[in-house]
Amino acid sequence: MSDQSKLEMLSDDALEAAAGGYMGGQTLATGSFASNSGTQLNIQVNWAVRTDALGNRTLDATVYCNSYSLYSVSIYNGVSLTVNGVTYSSTSAAISYDGRSMISTPLASFSIPNQPGYLQMSAVWHFNGTYSGVPIGDIVANGAANV
Repeated sequence: MSDQSKLEMLSDDALEAAAGGYMGGQTLATGSFASNSGTQLNIQVNWAVRTDALGNRTLDATVYCNSYSLYSVSIYNGVSLTVNGVTYSSTSAAISYDGRSMISTPLASFSIPNQPGYLQMSAVWHFNGTYSGVPIGDIVANGAANV
């Protein structure tokens, strides 16, 4: 079997692992930021900036809902993430939780390529509902990073 045939048989995951992860890249920084809605219903954004073997930067971010008991339907374009003035939207996940402990439920994830070193970020969940008797429209979290 030729060396070329052996390479073709490796999976993408195996190739990535052999290259050191992220096709030879690395994670440059991670962080998080959260909203303060004045209630026990908030969002949190966990983010990481990584590079590939060529040095291209990608921002990976996941928006979570932090809450106690909550029922929410999936909302088309219900979550948006603005990075350096450019807005990306995603459908929010449905939530069905009837518990006494606070949980973090993933609402949406984003992977945004070609990011510079400074990141100004803002996440919005268009909740538009009532939580513990309090009407809530948008829940907003802001953060920044210099990577």
